[in-house]
Amino acid sequence: MCTCLRTKATNGAVVVGRTMEFAVPLGSQVCVLPRGFQGRSRGPAGEGKQWTARHGVVGVSAFGDVQTLADGMNETGLYAGDLYLPGFTEYASPEGRDPATLLAPTDLVGFVLGTCATVAEARTAMRTVAVWPEVVKAMGFSPPLHLVLHDASGDAAVLEWRDGEMVEFDNPIGVTTNSPHFDWHYLNLRNYMTLSPKNPTEIKIEGVALSPLGQGVGLSGLPGDTSPPSRFVRATAFVASLMPIADGPAAEKMVLHVMNNFDIPEGSVRTSDGSSVERTYWTSVSNLRDLHYVIRSFEDPTPRLIDLASTDFSAGARQVPLPTDGFVEMSL
Repeated sequence: MCTCLRTKATNGAVVVGRTMEFAVPLGSQVCVLPRGFQGRSRGPAGEGKQWTARHGVVGVSAFGDVQTLADGMNETGLYAGDLYLPGFTEYASPEGRDPATLLAPTDLVGFVLGTCATVAEARTAMRTVAVWPEVVKAMGFSPPLHLVLHDASGDAAVLEWRDGEMVEFDNPIGVTTNSPHFDWHYLNLRNYMTLSPKNPTEIKIEGVALSPLGQGVGLSGLPGDTSPPSRFVRATAFVASLMPIADGPAAEKMVLHVMNNFDIPEGSVRTSDGSSVERTYWTSVSNLRDLHYVIRSFEDPTPRLIDLASTDFSAGARQVPLPTDGFVEMSL
């Protein structure tokens, strides 16, 4: 259960927000991949796709592996994140394919951020590889993912895999959640065309005046549950109704406020037998123009900003744990 959305400031800055939800800890850490990083994916018989990173990358890893990125951005202002797509993902069969073209699902983000500068470049690069269903040991299965892309120009795309083939979608609205397929969500938005951030005007029925019961009545019917279709509609409504935002730093703050609406406290989403409980492990905000990457965790809601412009991308790959300090006491 993840939600990703984009805003644009009036000065042209593009800011992307994303939450990461899962039922078990992912061992996420904040990581840096330098220029020149040697990426090595895997195939069924050994090594798969290999690449040398042209761009420095900052992001969040999974399973303690610095190359296994779930989310991040690079120093050119390209964002990439993989979101869960269970029941609707069919990767390519590796049989008969050149091993040098095989890319594991967990390497999607690291590959495109290390080698590409724009969404267009990322789409072209992904056409040269075959994403196959590698089983992740920590999970016991191959994670069903789709790839979300944004860049500093405002271009956005979503890549999915159906019947073993990659399917590409433009994403002009800039919102992505989870299942079902991405194009279904755009079609579903038509069910909510009457919603508005403006309150309805007073009406009269048989001389009886009926006025709104407080503020926000124009959004009556906006779905409030945490299912992927509902989150997609809600995120689209919030982004579409934002007042003009001056610049990137202001947009970073605004995106954090919007992302609060998708934060899942532990206990509100459970399997039917109660054996699995989801929560929001972390939230990221990526300012693709000013090159800021902001992260906050479940244990520490204080946003921490990483300035890519001052990050050393000539040193080796490295990662540090997510912040867990929690609230800091103040003396007044």
